[in-house]
Formats: sequence, C-alpha cells, structure tokens
Amino acid sequence: MCTRGLNLPVILTCTFIWIALISARCQYLEADDGLKFKLHVIDENAIFSAAAVSDINKDGIKDILSGGWWYEGPEWKRHFVREVEVIGGRPDGYSHLEMDVNRDGWTDIIHVNFRSSSIYWLEHPGPSLGEWKKHIVEEPGRMETGRLYDVDGDGEVDDLVPSAWYFASWYELMPGNDAVWQRYEIDSAAGGHGSGFGDINGDGRGDFVGTQGWAEAPADPRKGKWIWHPEFDLGRTSMPVVVADVDSDGDNDLIWSIGHGYGTYWMEQKQDGDRRTWTQHTIDTTWSQGHSPLWVDMDNDGQMEFVNGKRFWAHEGRDPGATDPLVIYRYEFDKETHLFNRYTIQSDGPAGISLDPKAADLDGDGDLDLILPGRSGLYWYENLLISNPK
Repeated sequence: MCTRGLNLPVILTCTFIWIALISARCQYLEADDGLKFKLHVIDENAIFSAAAVSDINKDGIKDILSGGWWYEGPEWKRHFVREVEVIGGRPDGYSHLEMDVNRDGWTDIIHVNFRSSSIYWLEHPGPSLGEWKKHIVEEPGRMETGRLYDVDGDGEVDDLVPSAWYFASWYELMPGNDAVWQRYEIDSAAGGHGSGFGDINGDGRGDFVGTQGWAEAPADPRKGKWIWHPEFDLGRTSMPVVVADVDSDGDNDLIWSIGHGYGTYWMEQKQDGDRRTWTQHTIDTTWSQGHSPLWVDMDNDGQMEFVNGKRFWAHEGRDPGATDPLVIYRYEFDKETHLFNRYTIQSDGPAGISLDPKAADLDGDGDLDLILPGRSGLYWYENLLISNPK
C-alpha cells in the first residue's frame, strides 16, 4: 500500500503497480450509444438452462421453447412439451438447437447435456402440437452444451459440435429422413471446459478451439487427421469461445469469458509466415460466471458485438462472485483506442445468461432481441433500436 513518507523509488513502484492493476481490471470504455432494451417476463418460475426460438405452430409468429414448455407468441401462452428428467437436482437439457432433424418440415430441438452425458433430439409432434418425442443419439460423456457450425464446409450451419470435458468430436446428420448421425473424432487433447470453432490459420477451413490450444482441420474433416496445436491456455472458458478478427488485421482472434470465475478476455493473433504468436488482453474483470456469450450485431451497424453476462447460481453459490448482481453487457471493439466499448443491458437482475441464450428478432421488427433462460426465470429483452432509431 502506498503511504505518505515513502521515498521516490517506492512511490514510483507503487504508482506503476497501481496503473498495472487498473489496466488489468479495466480495458474497456464505459459507453452509451443510446440503444435501449425493454424487459419482458415470459415465465419467472422457469428453471431451465436453454431456450429455442421457432415458429412452433406455423402461424407466422415466433415462439419460445424452454425445457418442458413452449410459449406461444405474442401473448406467451404456455403449452406442454414433455416431462423433463431431473438429474442431481437439475433439469436435463443443456442446449436447445433448432433443426429439422427428420426433415418433415417441422423444427425439432437438439439437446447436448452434462448430467445425463447424452445427446438427444426432441421430435416436433407436427400439426397435433402434442407431446414431443425424445430420440437418443449417443451418450458420449459429460458436455457443457453444444452448438451448430459448418464443419464440413458445405455452406450449411448444420453440424453438431458438443463442448465436452474428455473428448472432441463433431456429428453430421446423414442424408435422408431417418435421423441418422455420424460421429467424427477431432482430438482428445482438445477436450475441456469450453470450446469454439473458426478458421485460425486462414486456410478457409474451420478449426476447433479448445481450452489449451486448437485443432487444425484437415482438407477432409471426415477422414483426415486434425493437428493439435497447444499454443495457449484459456482456463475454464465460456462456450463458445468466439473466433473472429477483432482488430481487423486479417487474422482471427479469440474472445471468451471465464465460465465459473471473473474475467472476459481476448487473445490477439499475429502471423509471420508459419510463425504464430498470441497475446492475451483483459477486457473486463468486474463480474463473474460468463458461461455462454453471443456474437451478434445488436445495433445494426455492421459490427459484431460480444454479448455476455452473469449466470445465476451455477454451482449453488460456490463460484466466485455468485452473489454479485446479475449484469448483462455488450462489448464492441474500437479500432482507434484498441479497447472495447462496454454498453450496459442490465445492471442488476433478474435475467441471467445461462447455457443456451438466443439472439433473435422475436417481435419481427428488424433488430435482434435477447431470449434469456436460466434458474432465475425466462426473460425477453426487447431491442428498441427500430422503434427508437438513433
């Protein structure tokens, strides 16, 4: 601690330490671009960790499905989906990925799960709108959640990539309407808490990002060998780790949060021929448990933003900062300052960012809204950009 009466070298040392601490804790600029959000309570008693957005009854209006219920827009009347298994005190269903799995013209939901260690999909009942049927794909091991990517490079975002602790694989839905999935291995070293997908080395192919490195995709991701590069350590990261060219220098960088602690960061990539270096930058360490970020354009300015916030009661209060206020922020990189502008969506509850939030134009007005499920309820943050243009 710096106190009066210390000599000049000590004072200078303390000053440098203070500057370093401030720099480490705050590498963003608090900003306000006028974009506002309106909170809607869909179901304050909901406890499910994921949500899907789809026109479930084909009336031309988007609906929300979360856990055992779907909510009919625009009034959000609740309808039964299924009885959800409760395992270790948690309802199963750690992702809600929208896909017409059996190709019958109705959107089904894919679940990737931790407590049941399973991947399964729920079959839309069709015009009857009755109970949804569960189909097991595989039980490969514990997975935080999953996302859909274009792994095979066919232009369709329809390949399933689970975020698994002890393995790394991807799943392809095979042609036909019998819902057969084929699993392909990536690299066992790539397993861990959190993952991402994107082109790291600029060869036009999507690579797999793990917590302690990345797996380089072969020319044929189904048959070729993925090459593991242990070039960094991200810690217990969010799912996903965003792969994007943050600083617009022609190569992709990484953006992520710590899933069960404090910290949001970006990793700057530099390439010099075959040589690649990574430099980690702190964005924000003022809030914790940023488990599931979104990479979206909320203000329609053509620049993507990192949207994330605090998860509610992930481990029954055992995580650092578990009792802190629930906050939600969006971060946009400023190329001139080389810092992120931080914009506040929520400063103190009730919504949290759980395992599979969604950004979708829920009200059909031309901008993206946030649909936020979690143990504190199911909420919709309406984006007021179009109704109140800047």
